[in-house]
Parts: sequence; C-alpha cells; structure tokens
Amino acid sequence: MGAVAWWSGLKARWRASTRFQDTAVALLIFAMGLALNLIGLIHVYPDAKIPALEGSPLWWHSVLLAIGCLAMLVKRHRPVLALSAGAVVTTADIGLGGSVGMVLVIFDLLFSAGMYAGSRARTTVMTCVVVLIGTVSVVIGLAVGDMRASVFMALQLTALLIVPLWWAANIRQQRELGQVNTERARHEAIDEERASMARELHDVIAAHLSTTAIHSGAALARPPDSDRDRAALQAVRQSSLAALEEMRSMITLLRASDSQAVAAAGLARLPDLVASAQATGMNVTLDSLPQQAIPALIDQAGYRIVSEALTNARKHAPGSAVHITVSVTDRLQVTVTNTLTQRPAALSEALSAGTGLWSMTQRAALLGGTVSARDEGGVWVVRASLPLRAPSGVDR
Repeated sequence: MGAVAWWSGLKARWRASTRFQDTAVALLIFAMGLALNLIGLIHVYPDAKIPALEGSPLWWHSVLLAIGCLAMLVKRHRPVLALSAGAVVTTADIGLGGSVGMVLVIFDLLFSAGMYAGSRARTTVMTCVVVLIGTVSVVIGLAVGDMRASVFMALQLTALLIVPLWWAANIRQQRELGQVNTERARHEAIDEERASMARELHDVIAAHLSTTAIHSGAALARPPDSDRDRAALQAVRQSSLAALEEMRSMITLLRASDSQAVAAAGLARLPDLVASAQATGMNVTLDSLPQQAIPALIDQAGYRIVSEALTNARKHAPGSAVHITVSVTDRLQVTVTNTLTQRPAALSEALSAGTGLWSMTQRAALLGGTVSARDEGGVWVVRASLPLRAPSGVDR
C-alpha cells in the first residue's frame, strides 16, 4: 500500500508541476547520458574532433552533458535561450569527438523550442537548422569527394534536427485543433442555452398574456358592471405583474454568474400557481406534491407543463374543474384534467394558435419524455411522463 500511495503521489505531482516535469526529465537524460558515456559511447564523430583537443579527459563529455541538462531546466520559459546554450555545448562536445548523451540533450531542446517558442522564433530555428543541414552535407560531400556521403549526412542530420521540430509542430497543431473544437462546443452550448431560455421566456410570457387577454376579453364581452369589471382588472393586473416578475427572474438568470444563478420555477411552486389561478376564478385542485428530489431540468419541465395545461384550460374551457396530480416512481408523472365546457365564442385566433400542446410536447421530447392530450369521456386529460435523468447533452 505504501508503494502504491507513493506512486500515486508522484503521478499527481507530475501532473500538477511543470517545473517538476522539467527537472525529472533533465535528471533522467543526465543519468542516461552518463551511463552511455561510461560504457564508451563517445567519440561518435572522430573526424570532427579538433586536433588541439586531442588527449582531453574523457570526463569532459560528462561535464558538457551536465551543462546541457542544466539548460533543459529553462526550456519551457526560455526555449530559445536554452536551445542556444545547448547548441554551444553540443558544438564543444562534437569538438571532443561527440557523444550519444549530448544527442539526447539537443533532441529534447529542439523539441522544446518547437513546442514553446513563438512563431517567429520557431521559423528562425527551422531556417537555421535547414541551412546547417545543407551546409554540413555539402562540406562533407566535397571533403570526402563522394556525394553519397553528403546524402547520408543529410539524412542523419534530418533525423536528429528536423524530426523533433516536426514532432513538436504536430503536437502543437493537435492541441490547437482541440482548443478550437472546445471553443466551438462552448459557443454551441451557449447558443443552445440561449434558445432554451428564449423558449422558456416565450412559454411563461405567453401564458400570462393569454390570461390577461382572456379576462379583458370576457369583461368587454359583457355589459358594464363595476364590481365585475374591477375584479377583471385585478386579475389582469395580477397576471401582468406575474409576467413581469417571470421576465425579471429570467433576465437576472441570464445576467448572473454560475455562482449567482437564480433557481428557475419548479414543482415546489405549484401551490403558488394554483393559488394564482384560483384568484382569477378558476376551480383548481392539487394533490399533495411528492417529496423526492427531482433533477432541476425535469422539475422545471413539469412545472411548465402544468402551467401550460392550466392556461389551455382557462382559454378553451372557462369555468371547468381542473385537477392536478403529480407522482414520482421511476419517472415523473404529471396529469392535468379539466371538464369540458363550451369554448368561448369571442376567443381570439391569437389565443387558439395551438402552440400550447406543441410547446409541452417539444419540452418533454427534449428530455426523453412524452406528452399526450385527449378527450376521455367529457374530460380533457393531459398526461406527461418524464424520465428522472435528462439525456446527455441536455444538462445545464
């Protein structure tokens, strides 16, 4: 268990600290390079050795290796400086005959320059590398008198100097594509959220405006009566204030940060909705609400479906007896029934456009649920069945 905990802690530290990563990589390359020097993988470029350095101590390769590994510690924040130091040390190492350990150092520093340097610096590094490969290859070919040697040297230097830069460019491109996709997904989520908010606001305001239109239309269709007209005006005022309150809450929700978000209407507000409907003269009863916790999206959808069903009952069956039942099993079940009465002749076409049932059906379908509405022996029944978990991609 101790070893497992140590390994888990090491991985967590590796992920959390880039400084730790750079130090660990530098130590690892130094250890590998030192081991390669000790087993004799030095003087790999004997023809490049400077005559004046003949007889130099072999441990100089290890000293140069240590300096190159120290340069690796700043490769993330000063990639060009680290690469320049590494190039100087590598040149000195080649003057001593070269070593495989230093090849590891310059490979890592080139990769880091390709990953962390700016666009102009990367272009400069690539240009210098290409010029160096071309120059060295031509010089070698002319010195040996065999173009095959020139081609062979060009291939070697390309593998050593171009591959890390190409590898870094490929990784950087993949990261940039990932960031673009993430940003695109974020904008799509924002657009979808705005569309959802627009539908929510439309449903809420439409319900209250329908109530206002119905009460004002009923008052205008009857002979003047001060008490009845005053009651109608009070109902219109209450519905208008409720619409303004809903709009204010929605605007506050849109403007709020995640930590300040305002809770949208849910089933817990059904008693207030019923009381408001009763205040306008509707005969509405509500069974006791379930006590189980319901996901926010499902909770809000249930509330809006009941609200829309009440609005439809008020528009199409004034004076009817409305009964609301809400239950939770493995799904949220909502049932709203109202007795059928004669539809008012003065109902405006704007109030009977048929969008109420469509809105309820669409809202349920987005959450993987269903809504049905039909006449069952003189009683209009609206049934909604919603899963307790919204489909993936719908959460907000």
